[in-house]
Amino acid sequence: MTNRLCAVLAIVCSSMFAVAPAPAEEKQAEEKQAEEKQAHEKPNDTLIEKLQGRWEVVSGVNQGRELSELEVEGTYVTISINRIVTYDRDDQQRFRAVFRIDSSAKPAKITMTSVPQLARPSEIDPPPKPDAAVAEGIIRFDNDHRWTLCYALNGADRPKDFQSPKGSKNMLLTLERKPGDPTPDELTKNKSN
Repeated sequence: MTNRLCAVLAIVCSSMFAVAPAPAEEKQAEEKQAEEKQAHEKPNDTLIEKLQGRWEVVSGVNQGRELSELEVEGTYVTISINRIVTYDRDDQQRFRAVFRIDSSAKPAKITMTSVPQLARPSEIDPPPKPDAAVAEGIIRFDNDHRWTLCYALNGADRPKDFQSPKGSKNMLLTLERKPGDPTPDELTKNKSN
């Protein structure tokens, strides 16, 4: 019993005489705790996770020429894991690629490698070798429901900014998620039924 009493008194006394950390040390300790917590948590909003789903093309510029409303109306993109597919207003597939993202770059870089329209997943995983058609670009999110893609056509150099001036080989697209849009898996189920 006396051992327990001594242990309790030692704890109480040590806490009474403890020196409070200085404000700078306290702030550093809080920052370190926040960093450790963030490192252990799985990030919920990685760039690839944000890209998943169906996106409607709301505007575009092709090598300096602004696309008309008629050209973009009804066109959309589906993104599932590392695959991106573009459809026209008649739901006809126009472009299909696998992509890689480098989110450490500012702005984030995207590299799209085209794949055959009817390719099976086993034919594109792992992605095709670099001798296939490659489009290099950059992306940015304007908010959770809108993003911008700027990429080089015909193997030109990756754009450095979000512009498609006349004489360039850049394509600039703004894409928007619409409420209630199905995910790519739901699209596939609906089209096969």
